[in-house]
Amino acid sequence: MQDTIFSQEADLLQKVSQCIEYIQEALQNRDYETMCIEMSELQFLVMQLQALEQKKARRKQLMAIIQDMRKRGIQIDFMKLGKERNV
Repeated sequence: MQDTIFSQEADLLQKVSQCIEYIQEALQNRDYETMCIEMSELQFLVMQLQALEQKKARRKQLMAIIQDMRKRGIQIDFMKLGKERNV
């Protein structure tokens, strides 16, 4: 799961960099229509990055809770819980 998040983040960051290049190129060419489209895409990518950051923060919080529970000797079988929810 953690690798997936980092992979998604790297992909999004690459897309953001490319989008910024396109915006700069459109600006230099005075292609304002393309620039507006790319700016919309950039805004969408930023929202995706923000959602990923929230996901990372929630995961970090969950891992801290799980660690605390393990220190207390509490064990939870997450696979079993998942199967119970699907029933």
